[in-house]
Amino acid sequence: MTTGFIPLVDLEPWFNGDEPARLELAQQVDAHLQRCGFLVVVNHGIEQSVMSDTRAAATEFFHTPEPDKAKLTSTNGAYRGWVGAGKESNAATYGIDTPPDLKETFAFACVDVENEAVRTEHPSWYAPNLWPENVPSLQPVAEAFWRSARDLADELLQLFALALGLEQNHLLDRCRNSTASVNLNWYWPYTRQDPVEGQFRIGPHTDFGTFTILDRQPGMGGLQVLDDDGNWVDAPTVDGSLIVNTGDMLTQWANDRWRSNEHRVLPPAVDAPNEELISLVFFHEPDADAMIEPFETCVSAENPARYEPIASMDYLAEKFAALAVSD
Repeated sequence: MTTGFIPLVDLEPWFNGDEPARLELAQQVDAHLQRCGFLVVVNHGIEQSVMSDTRAAATEFFHTPEPDKAKLTSTNGAYRGWVGAGKESNAATYGIDTPPDLKETFAFACVDVENEAVRTEHPSWYAPNLWPENVPSLQPVAEAFWRSARDLADELLQLFALALGLEQNHLLDRCRNSTASVNLNWYWPYTRQDPVEGQFRIGPHTDFGTFTILDRQPGMGGLQVLDDDGNWVDAPTVDGSLIVNTGDMLTQWANDRWRSNEHRVLPPAVDAPNEELISLVFFHEPDADAMIEPFETCVSAENPARYEPIASMDYLAEKFAALAVSD
């Protein structure tokens, strides 16, 4: 089943099918990701209430006065807490010069790790989260979303490993202490700020982790994906679905077998001046010290390794440095 350029994938066979059904699904996913790095997934196992509760608490937080939100600005270099307007340009991570993104973000990460020692070994990557005292409902529901998305991610890691001809736990074993983070993105209405030329809610970019799990609200200022013909394609809206898209590190592991498509979020529309949207974005990442280098099953004489080995934390540090907008 497809929704056009972006395919629709039913995960039911993975959760409830036998081994042949799982292998068939893995082959389908491999074929899809060779063509397009975005999937619309259904029967993913996350209760809708997890997303709706998180979105409701996030809405309350973003509507609080800016001085209160500013108390949650990170001061130790870790990507945690509130990121205010004008502080990020996602396009810059892709070498594209655009005005700052039209959004605010609340970021948190690493609710759970398998080995607590990693928090001491790599403190900036497993740093404590910051939570608002004036919106106490946010922490429990946001943590529930992180855990639910992490559980789904662990299943996807196994599915992706089979799709690449690897042992089922090959990817999972490199992500037991994932530095996975969540961005709660608030895309404010047009009435707050007129976009300038070339400005987006999120500018054109690729994601730089392993993959992203996205729950979004449909709207006119929505998600678009760049296809092979250079056209921007609207990501489809399917009830009960999530978007899963591959990131640059998974593409490097796959030695460019799989795509990592450029995408963007449109600016607020004058035709919908009061539209405000909140996206819940789970950015999956490997362990901080996991090495990113092409897997043997993706390397051949005809397609030699295209990337030099690099630790996940070093790769991510370069991207986060490019993301920030200087004051």
